[in-house]
Amino acid sequence: MVSQISDIFVYIYFFVTSWHFKHKITFSMKHITIILMFGIFCMLSFESAAQSPERFYQGGKCGYRDKSGTIIASPQYEAGSDFFEGRALVLKGNKRGYLDEKGTVVIPFIYEDASAFHEGLARVTQNNKSGYIDKEGKIIIPLQYDFADDFIGGLARVSKDKKFGFIDKQQKIIIPLVYSDAKNFSEGMAPAKKDKWGFISPKGQISILMQYDEANVFQNGMAVVWKEGKGIYIDPQGKFVKKMEVREERENEGVQMQNGESEQEK
Repeated sequence: MVSQISDIFVYIYFFVTSWHFKHKITFSMKHITIILMFGIFCMLSFESAAQSPERFYQGGKCGYRDKSGTIIASPQYEAGSDFFEGRALVLKGNKRGYLDEKGTVVIPFIYEDASAFHEGLARVTQNNKSGYIDKEGKIIIPLQYDFADDFIGGLARVSKDKKFGFIDKQQKIIIPLVYSDAKNFSEGMAPAKKDKWGFISPKGQISILMQYDEANVFQNGMAVVWKEGKGIYIDPQGKFVKKMEVREERENEGVQMQNGESEQEK
């Protein structure tokens, strides 16, 4: 740890001096202190993440050991995830539960389906209904949805009676469940469908009119949409950017087929 902190001092020295000579900027002690504290914070965060136990398999069963190699959970589980937010999702028999970083079962194996923790909550399913729990296993949002997704940016996609919408962590319906389908938010918009696909804002406002046969989420300022069998890229204002290449169309057709299968599984 001491050597790592000394390395940070060295990096900051070279950073400050190089910027001083290149841009003629003089850093005050206050600025240097802020940069130093930020560097130490990042280092501690990365170190904490690196110290999470690691998953291993033995005899077809999943277990966990710490970074020293000490086994903290014997290989007894059918499957297990990496640790997210201090919890690992594990499968025992046909039920799912969670371990803490000491290998202790902190949430019992009572769920038919479940996800890793995101933004402090995990989606769980029991009796074909989904809701959300906290890291201690307390039900925060009752298991009432036919489908539920992870929280992203404070919103989660949910479905009831074949209609999709979005809720917040206080169970408040932010975007009413009025869509026949929807995808997660990305870059401030989410694809949503009534008769046709379009895009909505986190407040539920229509950002791009519903006019497409299919739509993907925005990535790097563009989204792929399909209309009359043709795929194009649009920008956040819904304006045409470029056509899809033939190779891209084939790849996206494969993705659409997979998505179609997953939608039927819902």
